[in-house]
Amino acid sequence: MPNSIITLSRSLRSFLNNKIRIAFDQELRAIRRIITDGEKRAEELDELSRESDAVFVRRLWTFPQALKMSFWENHFEWKSIKNYPKIHGRMLDFGCGSGHLDVMLARNGMTVKGIDLSRIGITIANYLKSKEEPEIQARLSFEVADVTKAGPAHELFDSAWSAHVFEHISDPGPVLLGLRRWLKPGGYLLISVPLGFAHDDPGHVNHFENAKQLNDFLAKHITVERIDTSVHYGVLRALCKF
Repeated sequence: MPNSIITLSRSLRSFLNNKIRIAFDQELRAIRRIITDGEKRAEELDELSRESDAVFVRRLWTFPQALKMSFWENHFEWKSIKNYPKIHGRMLDFGCGSGHLDVMLARNGMTVKGIDLSRIGITIANYLKSKEEPEIQARLSFEVADVTKAGPAHELFDSAWSAHVFEHISDPGPVLLGLRRWLKPGGYLLISVPLGFAHDDPGHVNHFENAKQLNDFLAKHITVERIDTSVHYGVLRALCKF
C-alpha cells in the first residue's frame, strides 16, 4: 500500500477517534460549541485573527486532549515559573491562547491577565475561568488584544510571560515595543520557545537551535539577562528586562 494512502488512513482513523472522544466528553463538547460558534463569525475578523482562531479548530480535531484541564495540571511550562522569581506580582500572559496555563497559575496563587488575538481562545479561557472557585476567578482576567497597538496606561503589569508564541513571530520588534507599554519600567518578561524542531507546528516561522540564535533574535529589541536550555523538555527560556 502506498505511503500516502497509509498516512491518509491513519489521519482519518485519528479524526474519527477524536470525534468519538469529543462526543462522549462533556468538557470537550462545551469547548466544541465555543469553537463552532467562533467559526461562524470568521468573516468579521482580519486575516491574523482568523489564523489565530484556526489554531483551536485544528487542535479540536487533531489533539483535543490539549483542550482539557487535566492535560495542563502537571505541565512543565507553568511549573517553570517558580524558577524565575522576577516574574511576580500582577503578570501579563502575552499569547495566552485558551488560558489553561493561566488557570493553573491562578490556582497556585498568581494574579494573571491573559491576552491573545484569538477570540475563540479568549472565549475558551473565560469559560474555564467561570468553572473555577471565586477566589481563583478574582486572580484571572482575559482579553482579546493586539499589543502592537497602544496598551492601557492605567493597567501596567509587574512582569510578563509568553509561552510558545515567539516561534510564530517573524519580527519581534513591534511586539516587544508594544509589550513595553503594558509593563512597569524595568519589568521582566520570560519568553519560552521550542528548542529547535521540538513541539513543531506548521505555524512556526522560527526554529531556535541554541541560546545564541534566540539571543540574536531578541537582543536588538530588549535586554536579555539570561537564556536557559532544557533539552529534557525541548525548550529555551529567555529572561528579559524592559
